[in-house]
Amino acid sequence: MKANLEWFRTFKAIYEIGTLSGAAKELYLTQPGVSLHINSLEAYTGFALFERTPRRMLPTERGKLLYQQILPSISHLEDVETKFKKKAGQDRITITIGMCEETFQQTLEHNIPTFDFNIIIQFGKSSYLKEQLKKGFLDLIITNESDMNKDIIYTHLARETYQVVAGKQSCLNAFNLLKLKDKAAIEQWLIEQSWYSTATEMDVLNAFWHINFGHAAPFTANYIVPNKFSIVRCLTIGKGLGLLPNLITKDSLSENKLVKLWDGYKPLENDLYLAKRSKTLFEDQIRQVEEVLIQEYHTIKT
Repeated sequence: MKANLEWFRTFKAIYEIGTLSGAAKELYLTQPGVSLHINSLEAYTGFALFERTPRRMLPTERGKLLYQQILPSISHLEDVETKFKKKAGQDRITITIGMCEETFQQTLEHNIPTFDFNIIIQFGKSSYLKEQLKKGFLDLIITNESDMNKDIIYTHLARETYQVVAGKQSCLNAFNLLKLKDKAAIEQWLIEQSWYSTATEMDVLNAFWHINFGHAAPFTANYIVPNKFSIVRCLTIGKGLGLLPNLITKDSLSENKLVKLWDGYKPLENDLYLAKRSKTLFEDQIRQVEEVLIQEYHTIKT
């Protein structure tokens, strides 16, 4: 396990302020996020750095020693950070948003210049983004996972349905002649085709196969490309199959650049949510981004 610089910044804040809540406010983190940082640092050093009392966090002798050792370095880094922001004119609020790359390209990228605050975009899987949100490293995410965590507010954004789509040059005559009730024949034909996927979407392909054929896909994709839009672009100029959400393929299908082949015996659906912490200092900025994303998804669906 490697030490994280943010652990030391959190340690310094708790040492100087004396409470987890105060440090959380100072660092723009949640209190659970601050607790995670200090617990991780104590596990890393092997020593208790604070004595927990009902009202304050009292540094232990090891904590006092660590503070004296890191103070010059952390203070220097904070001074550099402050000077850098002033030079760059970055006196505006900054929020960090997490989502998948395709969602960013489709809904938010062209809206970025309209915001009068700083935005940092982070890509990742829903499970990772949720953890980063709970720890206070992200302010707003789009996720396909929701839970009952009282510290997180989920707002339903959209429902996407995955479809098997084909490139314009694909020969689909044999598939069209098959009877859909003949599951074995349908599956065999699908297996024999060339497939496009992304590294992260093989899980989705397996899920689609499970609900339609009762087991995981018995093959791996022939072409693993960077993202879903790469699949669309490849299929519009060639042949093969891909499993893509309707929110991604809508425009290409309407322009006859792709062929919708099959929804499956049972459609694979996926709900998308906006998620944010219930307590944040950036409510106005987050609300502006939420409104843009909601409008963008409304436009896509209609």
